[in-house]
Amino acid sequence: MGDNKMYTPFDSLSLAGQHTIKTWEQQGRNWASYSLYRHQAAHELYIPQTVLNLVIQGEKRMYDGRQVHYLQAGDVMVIPAGTLLCSEILQPRQQYGSINLVIPDEMILDSLRKKDRKSNTPGKALTTLPVSHQWRHFTQSLLSRFTNGHLSVPDCHDIIPEALHLISDDEPVSAMLVKAAMYPLPDVMEKLSTGIAEVRLLEDMATMGHMSTATLKRRFRDIYHSSPMHWVLEKRLQMAGFLLRTTEQPIPEIAYSTGFEDVTHFYRQFRRCFKVTPLQWRKMETDLFSK
Repeated sequence: MGDNKMYTPFDSLSLAGQHTIKTWEQQGRNWASYSLYRHQAAHELYIPQTVLNLVIQGEKRMYDGRQVHYLQAGDVMVIPAGTLLCSEILQPRQQYGSINLVIPDEMILDSLRKKDRKSNTPGKALTTLPVSHQWRHFTQSLLSRFTNGHLSVPDCHDIIPEALHLISDDEPVSAMLVKAAMYPLPDVMEKLSTGIAEVRLLEDMATMGHMSTATLKRRFRDIYHSSPMHWVLEKRLQMAGFLLRTTEQPIPEIAYSTGFEDVTHFYRQFRRCFKVTPLQWRKMETDLFSK
């Protein structure tokens, strides 16, 4: 098997390839950042806490299992706690810029949890929120604070509740974030972030989370609407699709490094998921899988 691919914890908000980054800190932790990139960049990320991603300029793709999201200036993406994702910043004409806000679980539960929450909550996933005047105003206000050196660093308890108020307008997303905050599976996700390619059995994942296989299956069914091993398969395919687009590694090497033991099986699963072969995916035009 090739080198195991690892996800970088997105906790300091600083990543490789950033040309400029400004962060806001409170109580010893970074809770907001404004970053600029002048060149393409690719990251495999583990998101321990919910992150709100506001795209200021440029374009990028976000890989989440079988879903590939295309983001551009003005878009707002919600990344729930405990997410493993791949991010590809596309070649910027000038530069790529975005703002990230880390939203603690307790603030989500305080602001979004409702007693009458329906049980048919959507599965946990990256979600792009509808563009609105309110989101544009919120984003511009944050950008002004980051770029105006004369303004003081705001208090996170003034900014994050405003973001949660806007999110609360979308009931399914609010419910999804509450469930992600209540059941983050931190032990499982942290271990998978460094060893997902090695997992072979359901028992392996259950051991990571110090729980029974029955409990693990129930949690994944409730949170992801998926079985644990099917979720692992989609994450491996996510990483493979990402590496096909961002590296020149040979296809068999990508298959082995993402946890597939048989190349033929990898080809079959990849085509089932993405409807094209790995080679066709690698050669596709940039925007064909950006929906």
